[in-house]
Amino acid sequence: MRDQATKLREIFSAPVAPIPTFSNTYAITVASGKGGVGKTTISVNLALALGELGHSVLLWDADFSLANANVLLNLPPKFTVRDILEGTATVEETLLAVNEKVWLLPGASGIVELARLDGHTLTTLHTKLATMEERFSLIVSDAAAGIGPDVLALCQAAHELLLVTTPEPTALTDAYGLLKALAHQDFHGRISVIVNMVNSPSEQDAGERLCWAAARFLGLRAQVIASVPASVWVQEAVKRQVPLIKLAPSCPTSKSIKHLAHLISARLPGNGHCRKETDEPSFLQRLLRFLMR
Repeated sequence: MRDQATKLREIFSAPVAPIPTFSNTYAITVASGKGGVGKTTISVNLALALGELGHSVLLWDADFSLANANVLLNLPPKFTVRDILEGTATVEETLLAVNEKVWLLPGASGIVELARLDGHTLTTLHTKLATMEERFSLIVSDAAAGIGPDVLALCQAAHELLLVTTPEPTALTDAYGLLKALAHQDFHGRISVIVNMVNSPSEQDAGERLCWAAARFLGLRAQVIASVPASVWVQEAVKRQVPLIKLAPSCPTSKSIKHLAHLISARLPGNGHCRKETDEPSFLQRLLRFLMR
């Protein structure tokens, strides 16, 4: 039997999984093992930063129990995904324009988890959202915290998982728990780790330790893509309901998120602006498949 050192060398020496091109729309799922790590703040500001780079972005608040992306943007929704499912509103009526490049599909508190809906309803959801998907070059899905079936499906369906954690032991433990749940589902996607609320250089190593543990014990290849510094401006942005990169564009936290957007944009096929025809399933098709397992 191969020893652990040999296994780790093979995992880390293997090339990073290439970004697939099975859909015209590149899908990113932002997830975390626990709440309170700044996942939604990352999602909202990353979507805006990608929009500033010229991408057409859909920010999907896919937290079906405690949706609040619209709160950070000060965009009270008239309709939500619930209304789309119930047939009381169209996708066009539900989408909220954040700016000329970024749109929000708001979630709603109290929606039954998608994984628990029947097959007919899931198929209806896919049918109604399919035309929406074609309008955007990027979808950023802000998943719920934890390891619920809907979260796992969103992670599986996306081209890339952005796993947000903080240096705190509880956050790292829960982030590892999410990776463990995905490993049990034979996950093979790209995993990019974001260490948020970093206060010192020593805390930046937390993400590397998480990636090392995922490789050794789960056989998953994960890479730290960003260490985002803590800032008092984050709390101020939440209070004012103004996106951080708009309120304090020059603060280190904003600069870190903008740099993250540049990293993601630079490695997209065609730099994210060239739409490529493909016969492979789209993000929503894959999501439907995983939800109905």
